[in-house]
Amino acid sequence: MEPKDIAAKAIEMVKSKEIEKIIPLIEEQYDEEKDVLKNLISVQIQMKEIGGGYPPVGKQITTIDEIITYSDKAINYALEKGDKLTAGKLNHNVASFCLPNMDDGVDERLIEPAYRTAVKDLELREEIGDKVPMLWAKWLVGVAEFVKGDAKKGINTLEETVKLALEDPVDKSIEAWSKLMIGKFYFKSDTSKRDLAREILEEVGEQFKEQEDKWGLDTLKDIMKTYF
Repeated sequence: MEPKDIAAKAIEMVKSKEIEKIIPLIEEQYDEEKDVLKNLISVQIQMKEIGGGYPPVGKQITTIDEIITYSDKAINYALEKGDKLTAGKLNHNVASFCLPNMDDGVDERLIEPAYRTAVKDLELREEIGDKVPMLWAKWLVGVAEFVKGDAKKGINTLEETVKLALEDPVDKSIEAWSKLMIGKFYFKSDTSKRDLAREILEEVGEQFKEQEDKWGLDTLKDIMKTYF
Protein backbone atom coordinates (compact mmCIF):
# COMPACT_ATOMS: atom_id res chain seq x y z
CA MET A 1 0.00 0.00 0.00
CA GLU A 2 1.12 3.54 -0.74
CA PRO A 3 1.13 6.13 2.09
CA LYS A 4 -2.02 7.77 0.71
CA ASP A 5 -3.83 4.42 0.84
CA ILE A 6 -2.56 3.74 4.34
CA ALA A 7 -3.70 7.24 5.35
CA ALA A 8 -7.23 6.61 4.09
CA LYS A 9 -7.29 3.29 5.93
CA ALA A 10 -5.91 4.93 9.09
CA ILE A 11 -8.71 7.49 9.06
CA GLU A 12 -11.24 4.67 8.82
CA MET A 13 -9.50 2.82 11.66
CA VAL A 14 -9.64 5.83 13.96
CA LYS A 15 -13.32 6.34 13.22
CA SER A 16 -14.07 2.68 13.89
CA LYS A 17 -11.90 2.74 17.06
CA GLU A 18 -9.37 0.25 15.66
CA ILE A 19 -6.53 2.56 16.63
CA GLU A 20 -4.20 -0.17 17.86
CA LYS A 21 -4.13 -1.71 14.39
CA ILE A 22 -2.74 1.35 12.59
CA ILE A 23 0.97 1.06 13.43
CA PRO A 24 1.01 -2.71 12.76
CA LEU A 25 -0.58 -1.96 9.37
CA ILE A 26 2.30 0.39 8.53
CA GLU A 27 4.87 -2.11 9.81
CA GLU A 28 3.43 -4.75 7.49
CA GLN A 29 4.23 -2.62 4.45
CA TYR A 30 7.99 -2.31 4.99
CA ASP A 31 10.84 -4.71 5.67
CA GLU A 32 13.12 -2.15 7.34
CA GLU A 33 12.38 -0.27 10.56
CA LYS A 34 13.89 2.89 9.05
CA ASP A 35 11.26 2.76 6.29
CA VAL A 36 8.48 2.36 8.84
CA LEU A 37 9.73 5.43 10.70
CA LYS A 38 10.07 7.46 7.52
CA ASN A 39 6.56 6.62 6.42
CA LEU A 40 4.99 7.51 9.75
CA ILE A 41 5.38 11.10 8.56
CA SER A 42 4.30 10.32 5.00
CA VAL A 43 1.05 8.81 6.27
CA GLN A 44 0.46 11.81 8.52
CA ILE A 45 0.96 14.19 5.59
CA GLN A 46 -1.41 12.19 3.42
CA MET A 47 -4.04 12.29 6.17
CA LYS A 48 -3.67 16.06 6.07
CA GLU A 49 -3.99 16.11 2.28
CA ILE A 50 -7.23 14.14 2.52
CA GLY A 51 -8.46 16.70 5.04
CA GLY A 52 -7.80 19.82 3.03
CA GLY A 53 -4.31 20.90 2.13
CA TYR A 54 -1.28 22.45 3.75
CA PRO A 55 -1.34 25.29 6.29
CA PRO A 56 -2.03 28.12 6.08
CA VAL A 57 -5.24 26.99 4.38
CA GLY A 58 -7.56 29.52 6.00
CA LYS A 59 -9.80 26.81 7.41
CA GLN A 60 -9.40 23.84 9.68
CA ILE A 61 -8.26 20.56 8.15
CA THR A 62 -11.27 18.23 8.34
CA THR A 63 -9.27 15.18 9.38
CA ILE A 64 -7.58 16.90 12.34
CA ASP A 65 -9.15 14.64 14.98
CA GLU A 66 -7.97 11.51 13.18
CA ILE A 67 -4.53 13.08 12.67
CA ILE A 68 -4.14 13.84 16.38
CA THR A 69 -5.14 10.30 17.37
CA TYR A 70 -2.89 8.70 14.76
CA SER A 71 0.03 11.00 15.59
CA ASP A 72 -0.05 10.14 19.29
CA LYS A 73 0.49 6.49 18.36
CA ALA A 74 3.12 7.32 15.73
CA ILE A 75 5.05 9.59 18.12
CA ASN A 76 5.09 6.94 20.84
CA TYR A 77 6.34 4.37 18.33
CA ALA A 78 9.13 6.68 17.13
CA LEU A 79 10.24 7.41 20.69
CA GLU A 80 10.20 3.71 21.58
CA LYS A 81 12.58 3.21 18.64
CA GLY A 82 14.80 6.05 19.84
CA ASP A 83 13.98 8.27 16.85
CA LYS A 84 13.61 11.74 18.37
CA LEU A 85 13.82 13.47 14.98
CA THR A 86 10.77 11.69 13.58
CA ALA A 87 8.88 12.25 16.82
CA GLY A 88 9.76 15.94 16.67
CA LYS A 89 8.55 16.28 13.10
CA LEU A 90 5.30 14.49 13.89
CA ASN A 91 4.69 16.81 16.85
CA HIS A 92 5.51 19.89 14.78
CA ASN A 93 3.06 18.87 12.08
CA VAL A 94 0.24 18.29 14.56
CA ALA A 95 0.75 21.76 16.06
CA SER A 96 0.84 23.31 12.58
CA PHE A 97 -2.27 21.44 11.47
CA CYS A 98 -4.13 22.61 14.59
CA LEU A 99 -3.16 26.20 13.70
CA PRO A 100 -3.82 26.24 9.93
CA ASN A 101 -3.79 30.03 9.78
CA MET A 102 -1.35 30.51 12.64
CA ASP A 103 -3.10 32.55 15.36
CA ASP A 104 -6.25 33.38 13.38
CA GLY A 105 -9.51 31.45 13.47
CA VAL A 106 -8.26 28.72 15.79
CA ASP A 107 -10.80 26.14 16.94
CA GLU A 108 -10.85 26.43 20.75
CA ARG A 109 -10.79 22.66 21.27
CA LEU A 110 -7.53 22.47 19.32
CA ILE A 111 -5.63 25.08 21.33
CA GLU A 112 -4.41 22.59 23.94
CA PRO A 113 -3.22 19.88 21.49
CA ALA A 114 -1.51 22.59 19.43
CA TYR A 115 0.33 23.90 22.48
CA ARG A 116 1.13 20.43 23.82
CA THR A 117 2.68 19.16 20.60
CA ALA A 118 4.53 22.43 19.90
CA VAL A 119 6.20 22.20 23.33
CA LYS A 120 7.06 18.53 22.84
CA ASP A 121 8.59 19.33 19.47
CA LEU A 122 10.76 22.06 20.99
CA GLU A 123 11.90 19.78 23.81
CA LEU A 124 12.98 17.14 21.33
CA ARG A 125 14.67 19.66 19.02
CA GLU A 126 16.65 21.05 21.95
CA GLU A 127 17.83 17.53 22.79
CA ILE A 128 18.83 16.93 19.16
CA GLY A 129 20.68 20.25 19.00
CA ASP A 130 20.11 21.23 15.35
CA LYS A 131 19.69 25.00 15.59
CA VAL A 132 17.43 25.89 12.65
CA PRO A 133 14.70 23.28 13.28
CA MET A 134 14.94 24.10 16.99
CA LEU A 135 14.30 27.79 16.30
CA TRP A 136 11.29 27.03 14.08
CA ALA A 137 9.97 24.86 16.90
CA LYS A 138 10.51 27.74 19.34
CA TRP A 139 8.72 30.09 16.93
CA LEU A 140 5.74 27.74 16.88
CA VAL A 141 5.68 27.57 20.68
CA GLY A 142 5.54 31.36 20.79
CA VAL A 143 2.55 31.38 18.47
CA ALA A 144 0.86 28.60 20.47
CA GLU A 145 1.44 30.48 23.74
CA PHE A 146 -0.25 33.56 22.31
CA VAL A 147 -3.16 31.51 21.02
CA LYS A 148 -3.42 29.88 24.44
CA GLY A 149 -4.04 33.31 25.93
CA ASP A 150 -0.60 34.27 27.29
CA ALA A 151 0.36 37.18 25.05
CA LYS A 152 3.32 38.28 27.17
CA LYS A 153 4.84 34.81 27.25
CA GLY A 154 4.29 34.29 23.54
CA ILE A 155 5.97 37.60 22.67
CA ASN A 156 8.86 36.85 25.04
CA THR A 157 9.40 33.46 23.39
CA LEU A 158 9.46 35.08 19.96
CA GLU A 159 11.88 37.75 21.17
CA GLU A 160 14.16 34.98 22.45
CA THR A 161 13.87 33.35 19.02
CA VAL A 162 14.96 36.59 17.32
CA LYS A 163 17.97 36.83 19.61
CA LEU A 164 19.03 33.24 18.93
CA ALA A 165 18.45 33.66 15.19
CA LEU A 166 20.97 36.51 15.15
CA GLU A 167 23.66 34.42 16.83
CA ASP A 168 26.10 32.39 14.78
CA PRO A 169 24.98 30.86 12.51
CA VAL A 170 22.62 33.72 11.68
CA ASP A 171 19.19 32.87 10.26
CA LYS A 172 17.50 35.99 8.87
CA SER A 173 14.38 34.08 7.79
CA ILE A 174 13.53 32.97 11.32
CA GLU A 175 14.37 36.44 12.62
CA ALA A 176 11.93 38.02 10.14
CA TRP A 177 9.10 35.57 10.81
CA SER A 178 9.53 35.97 14.56
CA LYS A 179 9.41 39.76 14.28
CA LEU A 180 6.36 39.46 12.03
CA MET A 181 4.44 37.69 14.79
CA ILE A 182 5.80 40.04 17.48
CA GLY A 183 4.48 43.03 15.55
CA LYS A 184 1.12 41.39 15.01
CA PHE A 185 0.85 40.26 18.63
CA TYR A 186 1.79 43.69 19.95
CA PHE A 187 -1.17 45.15 18.11
CA LYS A 188 -3.60 42.35 18.95
CA SER A 189 -2.77 42.41 22.66
CA ASP A 190 -2.25 46.14 23.21
CA THR A 191 -3.59 48.66 20.69
CA SER A 192 -1.54 51.39 22.40
CA LYS A 193 1.47 49.75 20.72
CA ARG A 194 -0.02 50.27 17.25
CA ASP A 195 2.80 52.57 16.10
CA LEU A 196 5.50 50.22 17.40
CA ALA A 197 3.77 47.28 15.73
CA ARG A 198 3.62 49.14 12.40
CA GLU A 199 7.31 50.05 12.68
CA ILE A 200 8.27 46.43 13.29
CA LEU A 201 6.10 45.16 10.44
CA GLU A 202 7.47 47.73 7.97
CA GLU A 203 10.99 46.56 8.84
CA VAL A 204 9.92 42.95 8.35
CA GLY A 205 8.49 43.84 4.95
CA GLU A 206 11.91 45.06 3.82
CA GLN A 207 13.50 41.86 5.10
CA PHE A 208 10.98 39.70 3.23
CA LYS A 209 11.70 41.64 0.04
CA GLU A 210 15.44 41.08 0.45
CA GLN A 211 14.82 37.38 1.10
CA GLU A 212 12.32 37.13 -1.79
CA ASP A 213 9.90 35.47 0.64
CA LYS A 214 6.58 35.58 -1.22
CA TRP A 215 4.67 33.73 1.52
CA GLY A 216 6.04 36.15 4.08
CA LEU A 217 5.05 39.16 1.98
CA ASP A 218 1.57 37.76 1.36
CA THR A 219 1.13 37.09 5.09
CA LEU A 220 2.34 40.57 5.96
CA LYS A 221 -0.05 42.10 3.41
CA ASP A 222 -2.98 40.25 5.00
CA ILE A 223 -1.96 41.42 8.48
CA MET A 224 -1.69 45.06 7.40
CA LYS A 225 -5.03 44.87 5.61
CA THR A 226 -6.76 43.32 8.61
CA TYR A 227 -5.30 45.37 11.47
CA PHE A 228 -4.14 48.64 9.94
